[in-house]
Amino acid sequence: MTLLARLRRAVAGGDVAHTEQRLKEISDRLSKIEHSIANLEPDIKMLPAIVRKLYLEDADLPYPYDILAERFGYRSQNEEDGLLLALFKRIGTTDRRCVEIGCGLNGGNSGFLVGECGWSGLMVDADRRKVETVRIRYAGHAVIANKHRVTTDNINGILEMHGFTGELDFLSLDIDGNDYWVWEALAACSPRVVALEYNWLFGPERAVTIPYDPQFRLDQAPTRAYRGASLAALTHLARRKGYRLVASERVNAFFVRSDVGPGLSAIEVSRGYRAPKGMDLDDVFSKIDQAGLKLVEVDGAGVVA
Repeated sequence: MTLLARLRRAVAGGDVAHTEQRLKEISDRLSKIEHSIANLEPDIKMLPAIVRKLYLEDADLPYPYDILAERFGYRSQNEEDGLLLALFKRIGTTDRRCVEIGCGLNGGNSGFLVGECGWSGLMVDADRRKVETVRIRYAGHAVIANKHRVTTDNINGILEMHGFTGELDFLSLDIDGNDYWVWEALAACSPRVVALEYNWLFGPERAVTIPYDPQFRLDQAPTRAYRGASLAALTHLARRKGYRLVASERVNAFFVRSDVGPGLSAIEVSRGYRAPKGMDLDDVFSKIDQAGLKLVEVDGAGVVA
């Protein structure tokens, strides 16, 4: 007799104590299953990378497909880990320092570099719980993890406070809100590679960002589509700051400084953009308009309106 059949029998017979025991057994089994699935997740995430390795290892791929073919995800949100390693294979490293603004629970795009490659890093997040988790996760590694709500006014001071100024290899910015404005204000360091999360719901054509609001919180926004900046807007800003778009992975775009990696050509936004599945982009803008929310149009010279 199965566990479920025995539970039904106990319920029918009015045996409350027996029923509670069976429910506990079911709960324990479900917890073990969930734990097993969680442990398998990193291995499952690596399967696409393994397949690409097998089929594309000897293929003569044009740029940027040669870089994209090496992508994989171990700690990153998608497959940014492998893409970053592919970029640094081509451009080399200097001091192997990184900064992660919006590190989340896993260390963001810098987690693999710090945890597996021996880099030193600064990891910042506005959520104290996430910062504490990162401190525990990267204990024993060269990581400074601190709670900061990053704004245009304090970004440079934060980097100066923790000693991450001047030339460094990598900066990643993912704060689900004022990303465009914070990167525009950043001047304390000069990263060779920059990863920025873009809002793919804004599509590949419009160069827009939400207006700057130091108090912005995504969990309080009328719609989750109202956050960050489009890939086109970030690419305009990148050019003004002396960077070029070289690759993207789902919602993260990668920019390389103009004096670094001469063999890596700039790609167009249309090539770097990754479309969301099953979304009507026009409907996203309509919802934002109906909610009375504003978007700022930008171009290569800065803010348009």
